[in-house]
Amino acid sequence: MVARWFVLPLAGALAIAVPAEGRAQGSSGAKAGPDSTWLKWNPTTKTVTFKLVAGIPGRAKSPFNFNGYTDGELTLTVPAGSTVVMNFVNDDGTPHSAQVIPDARPIPNMALDEPAIPRAYSKAAGEGIAQFGTDVLRFKATPAGNYLVFCGVPGHGLSGMWIRFKISADLQAPTMTEARTN
Repeated sequence: MVARWFVLPLAGALAIAVPAEGRAQGSSGAKAGPDSTWLKWNPTTKTVTFKLVAGIPGRAKSPFNFNGYTDGELTLTVPAGSTVVMNFVNDDGTPHSAQVIPDARPIPNMALDEPAIPRAYSKAAGEGIAQFGTDVLRFKATPAGNYLVFCGVPGHGLSGMWIRFKISADLQAPTMTEARTN
């Protein structure tokens, strides 16, 4: 099932994500779509703010997940040239990290020496951040293309701990798209 989410403006310069059909979708109603509070858009400053949570319990088929999604089940698409702020938090007892890497196969076993986009990685990309640890990834969304947000702790990405990240030259506001494969 695919659920598409779009960003709607709020009062002032902020916006939130809402489902395209006006309601959250999930498999047989058991799982709602992406949480609209994860994504904020400021069209004045062209800033995308995304809450990236490692290891949300009870939402995914594995503890190796971002925001409850594994194996690319969630896609975050942002406008090219926007500023991306990913507020990363590890909710799991196992250390996790985040790094934007090229969308290429095979999936690497551990953090790459260089992310696909400058500054698009958390601290301790190879070792991970301890439970309840936080970091902020702040980077310019360029160049346009397809990427992955990947946990660089050895074995975690191979275990499905990655979501899709796209930079679009045609997009005017960010979107979240769910593609569960249950």
